[in-house]
Amino acid sequence: MDARILLQQSTNGIGGSPLVIVLALLGLFVTVALSLVVAYLVVRGYRRNRNRARLFLAAGLILLTTGPILIQLVLTNFMAVPAVVRSAAANASKLLGLGAMLYAIYGVSNPRTNTKTGDAGGSRVRR
Repeated sequence: MDARILLQQSTNGIGGSPLVIVLALLGLFVTVALSLVVAYLVVRGYRRNRNRARLFLAAGLILLTTGPILIQLVLTNFMAVPAVVRSAAANASKLLGLGAMLYAIYGVSNPRTNTKTGDAGGSRVRR
């Protein structure tokens, strides 16, 4: 079947052109997969240097990208939940994700070593 015919088919209230639906779902799954890969890489970085900000960054990324997609898919397909509740849950996930990312950038205090001012080598101050 020609792709132009699939795109030109009339849509109804349930869905639309099968090609558009498949492409939309494929895009959602690619988004989920990529965000999980990036979050995994960030967590691997955390394991190397134990910087807590990386954990909050990974959690924020998942809550911002993967969370809303999965919430919408699960609540739409497996539960009888009103659209307002689905939207509120997805937006809450996005807000929590942004909050976690902001906390990773501005709120997490990294352990600092006492260094002499002007010492580029970063040697510790002897007491």
